[in-house]
Amino acid sequence: MKKTFALLVLCVMVGTLAVSCASIFVQHDVNFSQVNGDSVKVGQAESRVWLGYFGERSYPTIKEAADNGGITKIATVEYYAKPGILWIWTDYFTIVTGE
Repeated sequence: MKKTFALLVLCVMVGTLAVSCASIFVQHDVNFSQVNGDSVKVGQAESRVWLGYFGERSYPTIKEAADNGGITKIATVEYYAKPGILWIWTDYFTIVTGE
């Protein structure tokens, strides 16, 4: 009985730790089509990593994101990660803006 109780306490502690480290992901929809009268292109690349180890590399390259958007002159680069359910997978994004 004591072992069962100790295991239950351990599970509650691990669950509390996991919840306290959780992050909330909010994606903002931004229209980059016109900035100061100049036309701005947006390129995005994404990759997925399973269990923190299996899958593609973490963040896609800037070149890959720029090629996806047809960008030759890079203005800004943004990185963000979006964890999946119970952190079984994580999606990594690279967003590039420019001309």
